Amino acid sequence: MKPYLRYLPLAFALAAILVAPLVLPEFSVTLLNYIGLYALVALGLVLLTGIGGLTSFGQAAFVGIGAYTTAYLTTAHGLSPWLTLFAGLAITAAIALFLGSMTLRMEGHYLPLSTIAWGISLNFLIGNLEFLGGHTGLGGIPALEVSGFEITSMQHFYYLIWALLLLAMLAIHNLLDSRPGRAIRALKGGVVMAEAMGVNTHRTKTTIFLIAALLASLSGWLYAHMQRFVSPTPFALGQGIEYLFMAVVGGAGSVWGAVLGAGVITIVQQWLQDWLPQVIGASGNFETIVFGIVMVLVLQYAHNGIWSWVARWWPASSKPWVPIKDVEGASALPQRAVPAAGCSK
Repeated sequence: MKPYLRYLPLAFALAAILVAPLVLPEFSVTLLNYIGLYALVALGLVLLTGIGGLTSFGQAAFVGIGAYTTAYLTTAHGLSPWLTLFAGLAITAAIALFLGSMTLRMEGHYLPLSTIAWGISLNFLIGNLEFLGGHTGLGGIPALEVSGFEITSMQHFYYLIWALLLLAMLAIHNLLDSRPGRAIRALKGGVVMAEAMGVNTHRTKTTIFLIAALLASLSGWLYAHMQRFVSPTPFALGQGIEYLFMAVVGGAGSVWGAVLGAGVITIVQQWLQDWLPQVIGASGNFETIVFGIVMVLVLQYAHNGIWSWVARWWPASSKPWVPIKDVEGASALPQRAVPAAGCSK
């Protein structure tokens, strides 16, 4: 197979992303927008959980910080949404560093339990602050504007969301292929081994925790300006668990697994909500029961996520992340002389 053919799957994927809002109905474009927002958070969890081995159930709280920061600053103080993006990232970074300094030294089940604790705490704090609208929420969030053009339609938001998602995926991919990325990969094998190789494990853990929090905050900023309204409900613990499901089901060890997991879970949930009431003949949250069973089956038979199934059927010569080298006629590797039998040296 010719070398350029290995880029065809990636080219088809990018082409599909570009033309999707032009051929799909508005409801499908809106669904793709949510998939992109969820994939940003799941991408951080791929780095944090799938690669770094640190389990977090509290990412929804960081999404809420990004969303509420821009909602409050734009409605109460009239700041530009683009300025509030950096303000939200700065506040998220400060909170993430504070929480990380206390929790990232924990191991075993203590770390996930601590993320549940501060995830619940931040969500209740947001819901009980009157200047943030309490449990009612904040409305009247202004639209994003670029050179006088307001980004109000779902089609326009689609390109912004997916452009930022693709840039984040490229950045995480390059990070994992770098020297710090190898240190991050070493975390999952155990702290002792990584430290024996000279890795500052606490600093590395803090770094990936911070990156995951910033990606979640970016997702919250986009969500706030797409919805033009925020309330504490979408940032509760249940949504944080769902983000983790997206990363694990899609493939927690793969950058593309975050997108696949977000897409599968979002579409399956929507499909079950539409289909189950017609089959059962009654309304209710029956989709939660069926969805839980489906997730257990996926985790049982796809330990590495659905992306592992996709990669299995993907020709190795066409994978864009596998370099193709011409090895024909290559000389054999040098070999040291083997001592004679019975020789002590």
